[in-house]
Amino acid sequence: MVGKQELIEKARNPWWQAAAAVALLALVITTALGGFGDASGKPHPLPRSGADTTLRSGAMAVTPRRTWLAHYRPGGRVDPADPQALYLVLEADIENLTGRSVNGYGFLREDVVLVDARGEPTRPDVLQLADDHSTLTGLQPRLRQRVELVWSLPAGTAVPAQPLFGLFARDYVAKAYLNDQGGWMQGAPMALMQLPLRDLRDRVVAP
Repeated sequence: MVGKQELIEKARNPWWQAAAAVALLALVITTALGGFGDASGKPHPLPRSGADTTLRSGAMAVTPRRTWLAHYRPGGRVDPADPQALYLVLEADIENLTGRSVNGYGFLREDVVLVDARGEPTRPDVLQLADDHSTLTGLQPRLRQRVELVWSLPAGTAVPAQPLFGLFARDYVAKAYLNDQGGWMQGAPMALMQLPLRDLRDRVVAP
């Protein structure tokens, strides 16, 4: 059995504090991702907007531009080995409002999600820069970047004519972790974005 003094020493250890912080963050994210639907499976009556409307989540400004469905990822072509692969893409302008650079797969992948008919959110699989389709590695502060959020879907998936995307709020908490460090914590679902779908499944290569 671990003694009281040993527990105290571990609690002061920065490695244990970091591990606890990661566990706490994972718990918050998992809880928040419960999300966009109520117990009956119906979507929450959240504010809903369309293309070219900017939404501010606290940490980011998100302006959805367009969405499409294709058998290839943006910048690519149909894979002969898997011609029925299906990709749903949301193109959006993203601005980091936090005042510091953040990991490209951090806030954006956690906070902008695809929402199904039951209100269940799904994170994008791939984040790319729209200009050259390279992997998004970071979001610089106060710099608007056009990004392609890509969801890999099972072949034959029925996608609605106007897919629904969700946005989570994110607030800065001065003492977010056990070691008293501050951080941007994901909050509750704050808005829905609904855009008309462009069907590009008849194309072999990207336009």
